[in-house]
Parts: sequence; C-alpha cells; structure tokens
Amino acid sequence: MNIRTLVCLIQLVICVVIILHIRLYTKSLDLSDAPQTSSTPVKIINKAIIESSPKRAPIVFKCTKKYKVAFTFDDGPHPTYTPLIVKTLNLHRVNAGFFVLGTSIQSFLSACNNLSVHQYERPRIGYLLLQDYSLIEELFTQHDIYLHGWVHEKINEMRLQTIVDNISTQLIEIGLLKGFKPVYRAPWGIGIAPAAINSKGILSKILNQIGLIPAHWTIDSKDYLMQVDEYNLTNNILKMICRTKGGLILMHDNQPTTANFLDRIIRSIRASGHSIVHPSEINRQWNNKTLINRTRRYTEFLRYRVKAIQSSPAKLQANRLFRPVQISLPTGQRQNNILQSIDANARYKGIIKVLPNINDFELNANNTKQLQN
Repeated sequence: MNIRTLVCLIQLVICVVIILHIRLYTKSLDLSDAPQTSSTPVKIINKAIIESSPKRAPIVFKCTKKYKVAFTFDDGPHPTYTPLIVKTLNLHRVNAGFFVLGTSIQSFLSACNNLSVHQYERPRIGYLLLQDYSLIEELFTQHDIYLHGWVHEKINEMRLQTIVDNISTQLIEIGLLKGFKPVYRAPWGIGIAPAAINSKGILSKILNQIGLIPAHWTIDSKDYLMQVDEYNLTNNILKMICRTKGGLILMHDNQPTTANFLDRIIRSIRASGHSIVHPSEINRQWNNKTLINRTRRYTEFLRYRVKAIQSSPAKLQANRLFRPVQISLPTGQRQNNILQSIDANARYKGIIKVLPNINDFELNANNTKQLQN
C-alpha cells in the first residue's frame, strides 16, 4: 500500500467519523424537541403535547365532598393559545368566561387581519369603533366575554379619570358583542376583592355607575408561573377545589402552559368527582338579564355619543378632549389626591359621580332623547 492510498483511507475514516458525530448531534436535538414530561417546565407551545394529552391518565385527588367549579381566563385573546384553549373547552363541552384585554384584542385582530395597529396606545375618541370585532364573537361563540380593561396596568397607579377611560372605552368597543356579559375583573384583582366590594370602595362605586359587576376568583391556578409543570399545576388546582369548596378558577389564555395542560386538567377535575359548570352558576348575578339589558342600552348610548363626534371632522377637532364617560366631583371639593391616583380598596366619603350615569335614567326606547341631551 503506497502512501497516497494510505492518506486516502485516513481521510475517508475522518469523514465517516465526522458524519457519525453530526448524526448523533442532530438526533440529540430531535430528542430535545420531543414531548416534555410532566416534570419539565414548559417554555413554548408544543403541538405534540396537546395531541398526546388525551393519552395521559387524569390525576385524581380525593376530596371528602364534590364541588362545582367554573373556568375563567384573563389577558387574552392570544392569536395562538386562545383558539387552542377554546378548542379544548368545546371538545369537553365546557362553557367558560374570558376576561379580554383591550390591547390583546388589538393584537389578535392585527395578527388575524395582517394589520398594523398601535396596540398599546390609550384609545382616543378618533380611534374608537374602527375595528371589526366579529372575529371575537366567532371565537367565543359558546362562551362568555367579560371586561379586563384596555391596558393591563395597576389601577392604584392611575388617575381616577384614566381608570374610567380604561374601563368605559373597552365597554364601548365590545359591549354589544354576542356573548358579552357586564362583568369586570381588574388586572391583578386590585380593588375587586370581596372585602373591597362589600365596603363599597372607590372602584365599586365606579363600576356600579357604569353598569358592571366586579368579579374576583376563588382558585388561582398559578398557570402564569414559567416553572410550573403539568402534574403540580393540576394537583394544585385539585387541592384548591377541596380547600375553597369549589368556585371560580383563574387561568390565563395567553399562556402556553394553559394551552398545553388544559385537557388533562379538565379530565382530572371530573375524574376527581367534581363538576365543571358555567361561570354564572357560581355567581348568578353574572347572568342577570335585567342588568345585561340595561348595560347594553347604556353602551348603545355611549356609542351614539362617540359616533356623533366622529361623524364630523370639525366636531372631532373641536372635541379632542371629549370623553364618552367622565368623572365628576362637587365644585370646591378637594380633588388633588383623588384625581392623582387611588387606593382602590379605600372608602371615599365624598361623592364620586360618573357621567353619563346608568343609574340616573330608565334606559329604554322611550327616553333615549333624554340621554342624548
């Protein structure tokens, strides 16, 4: 064997070794993308996990009694995760409630329509009612739509008028959608805890005058924690159901964890003997037909006011500071503290007036003219 042949053989062996290393490395990458086990944190949405979920046995947690629970979801809709969550709910015939966020709706519509929207800009009168929200109706056909505000900010760091803008603007935008119920949950639950509502705190007074029901939760699933895994998440929910004797489960439809694990959570709740009901079965007031109709007519009037300004460029220019809903305090009253920011849990002894106020009118077809004045 001459030297040239030997060199060729050595080069061939080196090539084979390199190819084998590349194949082994590629295989290790493929394995890293395999469906994660329940002990592995979920970082991204994984279609394989969702498809294999029905194959994984439900987790059973024994409880002395069986309770009713309902699912509620905050912060969506998300263009990827929310449709997956809705699909899972519909598959199991579970009716849920979605506390939608104004900026999330804009992101959702932008993704679906390939539009460019200023997603985080506080809505101005000139921008209201310019979107087609039929996609939201279609997405939540079998579920309830609730309010979570326009932006996900802490209301105790907002000016009082900004709080009203944050809530009323979203009501004007989606308050007439099919499936909408006049229920509001504040970001982080600030100001809507039962104690704050019972003591008639500031936020409670505002919501009452806009025709909205404050909503808290009973069971915080902690699905927003990135290190949570399927077993611990499900087991925690089951334990909380027993501890709280059922109630409203708080989840988030902008989280991959929720989309990944919801199927097994539903099956585990039922396998443990509990029943999953419509949110209004937990809180009957959420389906109060009288209040729903009053708030709907109130919303129609607010939209009328917006369109009246938008119909004329001159009016729009002259009313750049126009707000469909405003806070009014008695003349001469010290306003500085209350207008800067609020403690939503605190009681305010003065008069806080929302204008127009849903409680000032019998909202029916016979006196729409009174409202317009």
